[in-house]
Amino acid sequence: MRFFILLISILILGNCSGSKQDKNRKESLIPSPQMEVKYKKDKQQIADCFIKNVEYFRKYHRYEWRFVGDSDSLRNIREKHYKKYPGADWDPANFFEPYAARFDLKNDEYINSPIPTDQQLTVTTDTIVYSKDSLFCVAILIVKGNYIKIANIEEGMVAGREYDAKALIGYRTNIEKPFDIYPLKKHSVVGFESYKAASIMLRDLYFNKLKGIGSTGSVYERMQFKQNVGDKDFFEKSPYFQKYDNKYYNFQMYRHLGKDYPYQYLNCED
Repeated sequence: MRFFILLISILILGNCSGSKQDKNRKESLIPSPQMEVKYKKDKQQIADCFIKNVEYFRKYHRYEWRFVGDSDSLRNIREKHYKKYPGADWDPANFFEPYAARFDLKNDEYINSPIPTDQQLTVTTDTIVYSKDSLFCVAILIVKGNYIKIANIEEGMVAGREYDAKALIGYRTNIEKPFDIYPLKKHSVVGFESYKAASIMLRDLYFNKLKGIGSTGSVYERMQFKQNVGDKDFFEKSPYFQKYDNKYYNFQMYRHLGKDYPYQYLNCED
């Protein structure tokens, strides 16, 4: 297997408009049938895991507790609830939770969406770029909103602008296991008019415009990003894949108020 594999979606989109650099990085060889089967399986698994994480917030995040008092009784209720559903209290990357909410126009507040996630979102893994050992990957996801009209509830997305594109890192300890997923926050695409436009924009940003200095206030502060996604040494040298400590990689961590914490998103194998 080569350093990276850009399979089905890249091949399909090969004739679409895009930057010259993006096109030059695509594999010219048609993948083997076995690799195609594995790629399709990984694409579906990653998309399903995204849906699973959004649904977790939809079911267990409590929007009504955001701006209420902090009495002892409420604190105890909240602590018990989030101990039972760890990580549902907050999405530090703002990656999944926004898709779990709808805005109640009557009461002027966000609420848990009354519609199951798999009915209001269509999530497609557009592209996967693998590390040499296939234990790491970068995936581009296209998220299409299918929000139905509900009385007193604000529309989920502007008509004609239903497509978002997001990037994430996948990690597994064995190629037979599913990827767990972690947000990539450098770039995102919101409110595009078509799948194709959202895909081309986000792929260009990550394949051609990732290089630079890590953001202030993040785990990557002052770190040098000298590789774009798709470069041969990306998985070996990018700060994303450097070890944070003996337990975590940098991409598994986030910084909040000057302190670093591991993400607590759902394990995709559950």
